[in-house]
Amino acid sequence: MACTGSGVQIPSAPLTSMNLKYIREIFNQTKDLIGSQSLIAVISIIQVSFVVNQLGPENYGAAVLLIAVPSLIFRATHARNSDAHLLTIKMGNSLFLESILFNGLTGLFSLLICLFIFNNQIIINSSIGTYFGLEILSFTLVIYLFSRVIHTFSETAKAILIFNNQMRKYSILELGSVSVRFIALIILLLDEPTVENFLIAQSIYGVFYGLFGIYLSVKGLKITKLKKRDFLKYINGVKSEYKKIRYDQIIGLIPQHFDVIILAIVLDLQTVGIYQFAKRLVEPINYLVVTFNPWLQNKLKIQDKNFKIRSFFFQILVPLSVVLIAAYNLIGKNIILLIGNEEFLDSYNPMLILLVGFITYLLTFWIRQYLLFYGLIHFHAYGRIIYSITFVLLALLLSESYSSLGIAYSLSAAMVVQKLFEIIIFKTKITKFI
Repeated sequence: MACTGSGVQIPSAPLTSMNLKYIREIFNQTKDLIGSQSLIAVISIIQVSFVVNQLGPENYGAAVLLIAVPSLIFRATHARNSDAHLLTIKMGNSLFLESILFNGLTGLFSLLICLFIFNNQIIINSSIGTYFGLEILSFTLVIYLFSRVIHTFSETAKAILIFNNQMRKYSILELGSVSVRFIALIILLLDEPTVENFLIAQSIYGVFYGLFGIYLSVKGLKITKLKKRDFLKYINGVKSEYKKIRYDQIIGLIPQHFDVIILAIVLDLQTVGIYQFAKRLVEPINYLVVTFNPWLQNKLKIQDKNFKIRSFFFQILVPLSVVLIAAYNLIGKNIILLIGNEEFLDSYNPMLILLVGFITYLLTFWIRQYLLFYGLIHFHAYGRIIYSITFVLLALLLSESYSSLGIAYSLSAAMVVQKLFEIIIFKTKITKFI
């Protein structure tokens, strides 16, 4: 019934009906992704609880630090290669084997850099070497690094599955890989709760993800024999977007991985463990982004005229954010005790601070996809420069005095500043076209 007393009509019933219809429509289009990412979030929470209780804060901090350095290097060379390949497919070039080879070569290049770093005597004999425990973990580390090379193949697979709107297969790839890692962690850490076994479980995950991705994406593809001419053609076609995406990724790596490195250098491994635990508690928000990203890329790829980002923002993202903020504030401490133990209660305040940044990311993640498909991805890179500068300056000022709280403030502030810049770019460069 409309309200007429104030002179303003509020068609509540029709509006509610439209909202529910829109939500149902989005759900039907993303239900496979929602299902898989929901299960992944549950598995990840249980996994964090299991790992931190098996390893303890200090060993967990050491494991996080060991993974941070290779992740920094591998992400710099191959993260989001799926975006570059997706744009190549959109132009009518499949070149499956060429993409696999290209990703493999970027992985090998990263491997060589990692081997140089972890076998450099200057680094091993320095104070930094003691953080990495190189003399103990070198062999396990090599296994992990080789698994990261195979992991790069998944970038080709994800691009193909997104382009063909095979969201169920995409979901199976994500959920299957996370499940394999979870099972490996349980078996290995129950046998012996060591950092080495943690890395071996991560290695199993990397190998499975890369090979299973190839298996799922290759069906139905017309694959031609790999030729040097075709490979050079692929490189020529992909290099422009690859450079833009690499620049974008490299700039954004500083806050993503240097937070734990700064804490380890300035303070100690236990503080790293406390902070990383807080970060793990808010990272499930990223699963919502992972849920919507492939679906959104497919919408933009086909230029769906019925899709309105404003409706998606106000009817889906805003309500989700409100629910998440309420949940973390009301039951955050109970979650910490449930997943971890009293040793990790110091994670509560960093968790709430990080929540601000992650919610900002959830509300605005879609801007990057518009920048990608409108050939403006370099503006996302500029945003990440602002992000990195903000983080580094604040981290240097706050980390020693405020410990994990200072790093949490730095990361969240950097996220907010970057996203404000991207909103301005979206308003000025893209809004007029949609």
